[in-house]
Amino acid sequence: MPLISVNTAAALIRQHLPDWGTEIVSLSTLHPRILAEPILSDRPYPPIDRIMMDGIALNWQHYDAGQRTFPILGTVAAGDVPPPLSDPSACFEVMTGAALPQGCDLVIPYEALEIKEGIASIRHPEPWLPYQFVHRCGSDAPAGAVILPAGTPLHSPAWGILASVGHTQVRVKRYPRTQLIATGNELVAPEQTPNPHQLRLSNTYALAAALQRQGYSQVSLTHLPDDPQRLAQHYQAASQTHDLLIYCGGVSKGKFDYLPQLWQQQGVQQYIHGVAQRPGKPLWFGIDHQRQTAVFGLPGNPVSSLVCLHRYLLETPVLYARLAAPVHFEKPLAYFLPVKLETTQNAELVAHPRPMQNSGDFLALADSDGFVELPAEQQAFAAGECYRYIPWS
Repeated sequence: MPLISVNTAAALIRQHLPDWGTEIVSLSTLHPRILAEPILSDRPYPPIDRIMMDGIALNWQHYDAGQRTFPILGTVAAGDVPPPLSDPSACFEVMTGAALPQGCDLVIPYEALEIKEGIASIRHPEPWLPYQFVHRCGSDAPAGAVILPAGTPLHSPAWGILASVGHTQVRVKRYPRTQLIATGNELVAPEQTPNPHQLRLSNTYALAAALQRQGYSQVSLTHLPDDPQRLAQHYQAASQTHDLLIYCGGVSKGKFDYLPQLWQQQGVQQYIHGVAQRPGKPLWFGIDHQRQTAVFGLPGNPVSSLVCLHRYLLETPVLYARLAAPVHFEKPLAYFLPVKLETTQNAELVAHPRPMQNSGDFLALADSDGFVELPAEQQAFAAGECYRYIPWS
């Protein structure tokens, strides 16, 4: 098959990736998730006229008429049920967060006051308006308003909002039951001492970390040799119990790259095999429609597999960064270039290239924050030019 563009590959994956449904999670989960339903305010927010400064609460008309000393009838703290202002020429001492007493419509902070023997005297009057220093009831949201629309990522503020409106359980998009499969006879477990011709297994750990940081909570790891029978047996079993299978290695054009033919024999519909990009050109993607299992075949080189996962599967913010140095890349391929990110005083993102020797140069990523996507149509990329930036998760 001819190579397709990065944008075409991304569109095909979006088009064919299954909808894995929704599930209910509790407030105690606190993992990154995506809302599958809108969240409505259960009451006005704030539910009271909320005092925003420590000081006194009084009747604005008396202040506007020139009154500058007010007898104090009592103190209202946050959480108190405030008594009404029985004497409109008097005041209450009030604390931040307290409810504004009925009959009061102005708060004056302590900094403008002198309080002596139960009398508050205004020493620094200003042209204050009614409801100065008051957070009005319902000004943030009326009751029944959509405060978190469906599709909202549940970051830390969103979890706090859910708690504030009493949603102890919430419906979210379900992440797929996922297995990461490293293939290759040369791989040994991380705790083992490899021979010179062997490598410690690392890809699946890097990919699992990225998935889990995005909220994928059901991720398992396994390793298989380059053996067609073992690979077929594993696929037949794993595709019954998982929604998403992500393979590392075995998808290129080598003599022992068995997976594309195996998937075809198992009835997996192929949509992608080969993308005009570096690293990650042999990317494979298909769907087992009978079992409703999505299958990704990522290249075995660790940088390639990470780049493909972040570009095509994970949901990352669309960011752009300026190159800090010129880059030349002559092949007619999109170039995913690792970079170290800097934020300038002008709030610009600047990407310092961290080029690799090759896509197996995993150690080069240690000093990188993500990668920029340089388009295939260019060969020279000048310092200061702006390109899409994708952070490692």
